[in-house]
Amino acid sequence: MKRKNMAAARKLSNAKSLRETIYERIRDDITFGKLFPGQRLTEAVLADTLKASRSPVREALRQLETEGLITFERNKGIEVSRLSTKQVDEIFDIRMVLEGYAAYLTVERGLTEQDWQYLDKLNKSLQQDADKNDEQAWFEHNAGFHNFFRCHSGNRNLEQLISMLERRVYRYKYMSVSFPDQLKYYLEQHNNIIKACKKKDPDLVRVRMQEHLIYVKGVIGEYLKRFPYM
Repeated sequence: MKRKNMAAARKLSNAKSLRETIYERIRDDITFGKLFPGQRLTEAVLADTLKASRSPVREALRQLETEGLITFERNKGIEVSRLSTKQVDEIFDIRMVLEGYAAYLTVERGLTEQDWQYLDKLNKSLQQDADKNDEQAWFEHNAGFHNFFRCHSGNRNLEQLISMLERRVYRYKYMSVSFPDQLKYYLEQHNNIIKACKKKDPDLVRVRMQEHLIYVKGVIGEYLKRFPYM
């Protein structure tokens, strides 16, 4: 009986792992633009592509629906979600509140010498990326910059909420650096955030983070006015 229970537990664990793997694969394909807004999806094609049964694919799609990355429409099927300018504005408005609060909590809790070294090193990397106009490297270091504050906030639920909202608009990050000199503008804003951190002023850090996201929202809004089909 014990062996049967252990075997059943392993089977359940494997099934869960498969669902998570499929979920992450589809999520990343949407996030990084391999699956584009409005593209139709079917369980059968996804199952065949991912070499899996329909059950874990269906479960993964339901999770993606709750995160707003795909939509189910009666008589139309499944499609990658399209976001209107209004929806992008709303998501960034929420992110401003949440990420501003995460930055506030991070500074309020205090930063270690190791934290300062990490931020200084990251800042230098961002400066080099801006000087070389290296967008791909910038994306990686920019993710590290924002992740630092959400991960050091000490609030796991806050971290998860921010991550979920960011995934919904991640593909628009590529738009936000497509205009000339945007990396330099973002670097200046990041510098202002770090300076506020060094002053150990949680309220100022919150304001600087919110100002940064307001700016990014404006850039993406301008892009969507030109290319509303995105």
